[in-house]
Amino acid sequence: MSKTARSLIALRLAEEQACAGYLTARKAMLRLAAHLASMTQMVRERPTRVDYRAALNDVLNSYRAASNRTRLAYSRWQRAQLRADAYWTVNAGAVAA
Repeated sequence: MSKTARSLIALRLAEEQACAGYLTARKAMLRLAAHLASMTQMVRERPTRVDYRAALNDVLNSYRAASNRTRLAYSRWQRAQLRADAYWTVNAGAVAA
């Protein structure tokens, strides 16, 4: 196996790992979104409950953090795809041979 082929395999593996990181972050964000919707409903039904409002604020902060992690993970995945695709484009002939 040529050095070019090994490099391309490493880049594709990095892309797959970045994708896995994005999927993990997105799943966590979606779980928190469901929890946020539930807490919002609870506060709407009982607006005088201070503990519900505090819990809602905690979940909202967690959701915002998860959203940021998801955005960053997606960016990493896209960059990994671009690196692998650019390397493949430049070295397509060498890998095919």
